[in-house]
Amino acid sequence: MLESVMQDLRYGLRQLRQSPGFTLAAMLSLALGIGANTAIFQLIDAIRLKMLPVHNPQELVSIDFPKGSSRSGWFSTRSARLTYAQWEQIREQQQAFTGVLAWSAARFNLSSGGEARYAEGLYVSGEFFSQLGVEAVLGRTFTAQDDSQTCAGAGAVLSYAFWQREFGGDPGILGHSLRLDGYPMPVIGVTPPSFFGVEVGNRYDVAIPLCADRLLAEDKKGGGCR
Repeated sequence: MLESVMQDLRYGLRQLRQSPGFTLAAMLSLALGIGANTAIFQLIDAIRLKMLPVHNPQELVSIDFPKGSSRSGWFSTRSARLTYAQWEQIREQQQAFTGVLAWSAARFNLSSGGEARYAEGLYVSGEFFSQLGVEAVLGRTFTAQDDSQTCAGAGAVLSYAFWQREFGGDPGILGHSLRLDGYPMPVIGVTPPSFFGVEVGNRYDVAIPLCADRLLAEDKKGGGCR
């Protein structure tokens, strides 16, 4: 059997040498097939297999309305599913989970004038980072007090990549103001390099408390506090 296989291989190689055009086409087809399979696996790995860089990601679940449900409310970001009032009811009355958190993706304009320059943002509840087990590498993350009704302690937590890109990794960034949609937010912390957010394939730059949504909206109307 081994001798027969070797004879077939030698015959095949001779045929390939005699037909260089066919050989080239076959090699290109194999290369394209292998490349396509690799790309598909990487996509599946990113979407279905890759775990979020948080504590016990397999224990996370998402709360949402049933598909096709009708609801009312003002939703200011692309990923918003619940109103703030609904989130408050869930947070205060839920008994099924060890903890709950809320988040919503957004974009913030970093420019104070002229051409807009956007950063990928997150509105997050005060328990967001603590529930995910994400600790700051510089400064601190949010607490429940930061996401209060008055939002008096609203600040910004930066991703590590954004901190490096925009501020060169300056350790003195804490307390400095970052203008988001024209509203000044003091930087209170920086998250680890491994934490990119809670959406595989999307990275965040700046996180601010949920309550700050109202502040930024009022500021755009000219009624925000500075």
